[in-house]
Amino acid sequence: MKRNFNFAVGNRFTDGLIIIISVVLLVVFLREPKPPKISIHQAAKDGNIEAVKQHLADGTDVNAKNDRGRTPLHDAAEEGQKEIAEMFIAAGADVNAKNNLGGTSLHEAAASGHKEIVEVLVTNGADVNANIGGWTPLHLAVDEGHPEIADLLRKHGGKTREEVKAEGK
Repeated sequence: MKRNFNFAVGNRFTDGLIIIISVVLLVVFLREPKPPKISIHQAAKDGNIEAVKQHLADGTDVNAKNDRGRTPLHDAAEEGQKEIAEMFIAAGADVNAKNNLGGTSLHEAAASGHKEIVEVLVTNGADVNANIGGWTPLHLAVDEGHPEIADLLRKHGGKTREEVKAEGK
């Protein structure tokens, strides 16, 4: 009788241990991933690729606007974050989204001197003649002293505000 009792207790102990281990494994492996500690806009500015990847995996809206109407792509373009800009575009970012003042990501990249980002945006359909109160990306590139960007925009049909105005647009 003693032997059967030990056998029964041993099996219950083993069964209990298996249940505890299973619960621990479920908690560890099935818990929801924690969202990044910084916003998608800040991650774009900082060049924090891992946080951007996590935001995209979590389904964060790539066209979400901050209080100034800027999308994460505006921030990536202004800061020269090419890889992040490409990630946003691949995830469906609107390359022609306008901030509260009417500026696009192309305005940001052209004014900030980020030629590679200008190329990415233009290749993906950015409006080279988007207008902020008469300021086109070309006009900003010239005004800010970025002749290579100005040449690139010209190759893609970019115009200054005077040229756009002369066309009546």
